[in-house]
Amino acid sequence: MKKDLLILGLLILIAFLTLFSYLPVKAETVTKNDVQLRDDLIFIMLYPSIQQELKKQYGEIKQNMCGKITQIKQLPIGSYLFNVTVQVTTFESAHGPPNDLVTITFSNEKTIEWQAIDFKKRRLKPKRIN
Repeated sequence: MKKDLLILGLLILIAFLTLFSYLPVKAETVTKNDVQLRDDLIFIMLYPSIQQELKKQYGEIKQNMCGKITQIKQLPIGSYLFNVTVQVTTFESAHGPPNDLVTITFSNEKTIEWQAIDFKKRRLKPKRIN
C-alpha cells in the first residue's frame, strides 16, 4: 500500500514537473513602431497619387502636412485588393491658412493603379496666436 502511494506520488510529481517545466512561447507581437512603419511606407507609396488628386480637386498643386493612414480595408479578405484612406492637412505659404482637412480613399480594386474613389475636404478654423 505504501509502495503504491509512493509510486502514485512520484508519477504526480513527474506530471507536474513536466507540465510546468516548458518555457513560455515567445510569440512575435506587432508593436506600435511596426504599425507606424507600415503606415509610413503605405503613405509614401501613395504620395504621388495624393498629390495628383489634390491637384485635380484644387486645380493646382497643394502643399500638405500631417499625413496619416486612417483606415485599411481588404476587399475581399485574402485578396490583394484594398481600400486605403489617408488624411492630410493642406496649407498655403509658410504653413499658413487657409487649411483644409482632406480625406481621400484610394482603391486598387478595378486597376493595379491606385485610384481615388472618395474625396472629402473640410475647412479648418484658423488658429489664433496670442
